[in-house]
Amino acid sequence: MRRAGRTRITTTVSVLVGVTLLTTGPAMARSALTRPVPVTATLTASATAGVDGLMAGAATADITPPAFSPTEDAAEFVPACGPSEQQIAAVWTGKRLFAFEKPYVDLYGLGRYAPGDPYCDADHSGRYEAPYLAGGSGQNRWPQSADPASPVQAEAVVLSDGNSRVALVVVDSIGLFNVTMDQIRAEVRAKDPAIGSVFVSSTHDESAPDPIGLWGPDTSDLPGNPATPAAVSSGVDEAYMRFLTDRVAGVVVAADHLQPVQLRVAMARQPANTQSCWSSYPYIDDQLMPVLQAANPTTGQVVFTLVNASTHVESLAFSGVKKYTSMLSGDWPARMRAHLEAQWPGSTAVELTGLVGSVETPTVYEPESTQVQNVPGAFHSVAGNPDGCSSVYPQPSGATPVTDAYAFLDAYGKSVADTAVAALSGAQVVPGSTRIRAEHQSLCVQLENNLFAAAFAAGLFPDRPAFADPGCTVGVSTAGRTAAPNGASATTPQPATPAYLRTDVAAVSVGPVSIAYSPGEVFPFTETRGALDNAQMPFPTDCYDPATDDYYCGNPLPMTPWISADMPGSYRLMAGLGEDMIGYLFPPGNFVGTQGETDETPWSTYEESKGGNDRFGNGHADDAESIGPHAGLAVTQALAGLLTKLGGPRPTVTPGLFVDSAQRMSDSPFPSSSFSGAVGVVARGSNGAWQTYLVGQGHTSGWATYDGTTDPGTAGTAYPYSVATAGVMVNGSPLLIDVFTGAHDLGVKGA
Repeated sequence: MRRAGRTRITTTVSVLVGVTLLTTGPAMARSALTRPVPVTATLTASATAGVDGLMAGAATADITPPAFSPTEDAAEFVPACGPSEQQIAAVWTGKRLFAFEKPYVDLYGLGRYAPGDPYCDADHSGRYEAPYLAGGSGQNRWPQSADPASPVQAEAVVLSDGNSRVALVVVDSIGLFNVTMDQIRAEVRAKDPAIGSVFVSSTHDESAPDPIGLWGPDTSDLPGNPATPAAVSSGVDEAYMRFLTDRVAGVVVAADHLQPVQLRVAMARQPANTQSCWSSYPYIDDQLMPVLQAANPTTGQVVFTLVNASTHVESLAFSGVKKYTSMLSGDWPARMRAHLEAQWPGSTAVELTGLVGSVETPTVYEPESTQVQNVPGAFHSVAGNPDGCSSVYPQPSGATPVTDAYAFLDAYGKSVADTAVAALSGAQVVPGSTRIRAEHQSLCVQLENNLFAAAFAAGLFPDRPAFADPGCTVGVSTAGRTAAPNGASATTPQPATPAYLRTDVAAVSVGPVSIAYSPGEVFPFTETRGALDNAQMPFPTDCYDPATDDYYCGNPLPMTPWISADMPGSYRLMAGLGEDMIGYLFPPGNFVGTQGETDETPWSTYEESKGGNDRFGNGHADDAESIGPHAGLAVTQALAGLLTKLGGPRPTVTPGLFVDSAQRMSDSPFPSSSFSGAVGVVARGSNGAWQTYLVGQGHTSGWATYDGTTDPGTAGTAYPYSVATAGVMVNGSPLLIDVFTGAHDLGVKGA
């Protein structure tokens, strides 16, 4: 193979760094830089067009809001709030623990701002701003402490094949809007134009500052007010958002110190001692946990280790313990990162959050050697979970759940790290000649949730533009502001409420590894499927007749594309909350909603006559946090189209069902009252004929997962298949069955 001469590129940029910027890479020792010192960094990148071989760099930045300091305060609020820091402190006497909190007077003596307190509106936003905590149970979670063992941070990995250079960025946040991500990209382009594409996702950390706006100040602490809080203004602190944007852009630049690497990839499963929990139907999780690691082939130095795990990051936020719910923390991913970085000193660890929709804080059992049997059964409550838990998996015997939310951070973080380390012992090496391909696409989705539309009108999303047209070109005026990006006219007459949002999807491939970015909390079955057919959906058609309780009076609602099967390669990483954050995503048939949430049928008819649970009695608590029933379909359709541009091999997918020894069919391989357990599959061939593939007979060698990898079965049981099983291996290649279509085509209702 022809090898071009290696050219050294040196780019000098100015970086304004924040609290502590920790950098790791071949040419840099781990160092600490302290805000607000401007630093000039010289970037030496040893990869250019024509150079063969993969190269990588990585870095980490602490993005925890800094503690209050007079110097920091003066930089933000002098002279707007007073001619000096001393005079600000004398006039605005309210207690402030962290930087970026607007000065105020504590009229109510609460020790923090409450609506009605006078404050200095330094940036003329018309609202009080402080780094309120996002998510959790209730608004106005003003942080009272920061966990030194679990910093809120951002990580960046830069990869280059000599032709393309991309950055993969993960931020500890409940979810950044695409407008913030675009600001980060713009800063990166200005500081380091050699990086071609920057892909950003969030960990869904609910102990980090609110970047969205739903969790601002409320009146619940004031006399005579209801105990249930409701934000009276946005929780976004624009000063913190500027800090975050600068810090994240800076860590991308710091990561662009490249060295030759060997990429290794392995497929792990969620830790054996964890029991998945759900908040909404259907009870399907993504148990596969891909692990990607880069190391210098000459020195053996590990540059980064990336783990793709699919559980919520909310351990402290929902604990109900005041000292935990008011704590700034990177939650369990911070502990996972610490354990992996201790395993490989000098490296950067990354938790790439996957498909977390409805998959809440799991129950973790001690000892770590505990084996939870992941065999689906009845939905039941689980004792001992610090945040509350309902699962379909049985309780393990002889094990003790970790009941304290703070202890949970290390218990779960260590379990994930140990599982990743074990998986890497059998990792596959990615060829050094592999090329990187990256794609991005914007799309316009309808805002169908009336509750979110009202939040827009109330100004709770101050940084997010909304649009009046399905092309997202005409800006909508909300709360006194008019969004008119992309040349749209700000004088165009606007509707009373916003109707559309621009969002984004993206995909990256590196040989057998591919990453799909989806802009929200994706219910796993939306993109990986599972044991579910149309008859098990809350709404199988677009009609519901309350007079006859008929759900089949209309046309079938569409299923979302099978994204994991559309991805090339044999290792598929699902990046949830990637490129944007628009809430929960699922197929239209799984939406139920609450009264008044949407005006569309069949959901509005059902809400008015029944509401609450679905027709099977299952809860749908998360629906209110989606932008509507069709967003998941729009996103996955766009993502499926984008994935075709990556090229590369994909598994064969065909309609089918699992079959038992008596030729009975089911959408699940596990035994039930009318199914003795799968011995193979029935699948439709390219000629339209149905064919049976029995495992162990002919060229059918075993079971295949929805990622197209060989399924080793359910640990701790004799079952050769698992909740990840989606087909069989034929001639060494995966044949995946679409049970959603198969049940319809084979006439098996409610398989």
